[in-house]
Amino acid sequence: MTELEREMQEIDGVVLSAGVEADIDYAVAHARDPEDEEVAVAARFDIPNRLLIVELKTGQRLAIPQEDLQDIARSDPFKLAEVKIVGSGTALHFEQLMEGIDIDAMRRGIYGSERWMAGLAQRRRARLQRASQLNRPAPDAPSAHPLP
Repeated sequence: MTELEREMQEIDGVVLSAGVEADIDYAVAHARDPEDEEVAVAARFDIPNRLLIVELKTGQRLAIPQEDLQDIARSDPFKLAEVKIVGSGTALHFEQLMEGIDIDAMRRGIYGSERWMAGLAQRRRARLQRASQLNRPAPDAPSAHPLP
């Protein structure tokens, strides 16, 4: 080990183990840089439609139903109107509720805990199944396109 490497290991009199150094190197390599990510540049809550609408730096827009977002699913929609972008665009904060939502998680379709997401998937499947049954003709109904 060179003199420079020994000096770099010692910070404020603390010698770092190789494991700690590796952890620090990993954290630095995977640190989030808001300049390089899809961060929020605008956000609003559409009260009549109960949708959280977020515009990302890339121009992409996300529109997520209130009922899908665990932290605000049962909140008064009027209290969601005051939404602020925080953390250089990496999160949203609802002032009146003291709740926050991570933009990266939301962008990846993660709207709550594992348990919440499992329940959300189950509700979506049930909704799709009901919709497909509504579009299916009754067994004794005449076909819309009768054969010649």
